[in-house]
Amino acid sequence: MPEPPRTAIIINNFNYARFLGQAIDSALGQTWANSEVIVVDDGSTDDSREVLKQYGNDIITVLKPNGGQGSAYNAGWEASHSKLVCFLDADDTLFPDAMETAVSLFEDPAVVKVQWPLHVVDQRGNWHGALSTKVTPPDGDLRGRVVSDGPLYDFHYTTGPAYRADFLDQVFPMPEAPYRNGGDVYLITLAPVYGQIRNSTQALGTYRAHGRNNYRERILDNARIENYMQRFEDNAHALATHLARQGLEADSGRWKLRNFNYLWLERLLLAKTDIAAVVPPGASYILVNDDEWGDPQPVEGRHAIPFLEREGAYWGPPADDAGAIDELERLRREGARFIIFWWTCFWWLDNYARLSRYLHSHFPCAFRNDRLIAFDIACRENGDRASTV
Repeated sequence: MPEPPRTAIIINNFNYARFLGQAIDSALGQTWANSEVIVVDDGSTDDSREVLKQYGNDIITVLKPNGGQGSAYNAGWEASHSKLVCFLDADDTLFPDAMETAVSLFEDPAVVKVQWPLHVVDQRGNWHGALSTKVTPPDGDLRGRVVSDGPLYDFHYTTGPAYRADFLDQVFPMPEAPYRNGGDVYLITLAPVYGQIRNSTQALGTYRAHGRNNYRERILDNARIENYMQRFEDNAHALATHLARQGLEADSGRWKLRNFNYLWLERLLLAKTDIAAVVPPGASYILVNDDEWGDPQPVEGRHAIPFLEREGAYWGPPADDAGAIDELERLRREGARFIIFWWTCFWWLDNYARLSRYLHSHFPCAFRNDRLIAFDIACRENGDRASTV
């Protein structure tokens, strides 16, 4: 019988002393015994290093100056001597059977990455039923897809990962400057180039939402949008570089035209400019975007109203056309001057056919392109000004 593969759990930490012990305990508590736990402290200034001292020789401790997540991944990988590696953020945890389950999914030697959903917990570790994956992540042989469309990642399927060391040997050390945050996305981007991806159907850990996460529940303002666009550029460069090593010339310019991760961000920036040009300063407008922009007031000086809304918060799509028209008229009477549909919500105008006919027959289309469709609901088509408050 072949020797069971040795696994490593590499925990990267920066100023998460209040969570670090739980992450380490979860790593040490694995049912898969042939394992090492490596904790990289990336120059913490809180009590993290005092926490690490409590574990003595139970863990391998790597202390380094602050350099960002990419540098912490590099340091952890350099300290590892295992065949399979799981990277774990210090504010997250693993379930006891996580590595045992992951090992079983690596049975096929073509698999270079195993991934699993996570329970989204609050800062106290309580789970209220949410998963980190809003859709099932793609798996299998994805190489052709990334060659055609570019980097494959999405915040809708945040997962826990484990990787085969043979793959990591090909891609480490990762570039540190562009990956001060998001070192995991570098590995997500490159894994399909080197082998297959395998999903676990069961959650194998937790993702802690505590208000200071790098990405989750952060306002998606212009600076963050531009940061994400640069992140795509960095990931595209890494992907093109590794494809070139295999003799494939990638068309990264084409990726920008067809990759949702870039296209969505680019259109969002332009859509904000469109709204600022159409909606006068101080005016209110109904924004139909299924609450996906990550910013309740995306355009300065203009007041966005979600649709449907209750007490100013997004309430989900209407049950039927009658409800949609009633809500439109209520908000119009209360002062909304435009209703604006975002690109990914153009389907509303097909699904709510009566609403669509009502808009087209009663109000002029103020703006239309591949990003937005706007109707001026303060102005009737027959020339009568609608009442406003």
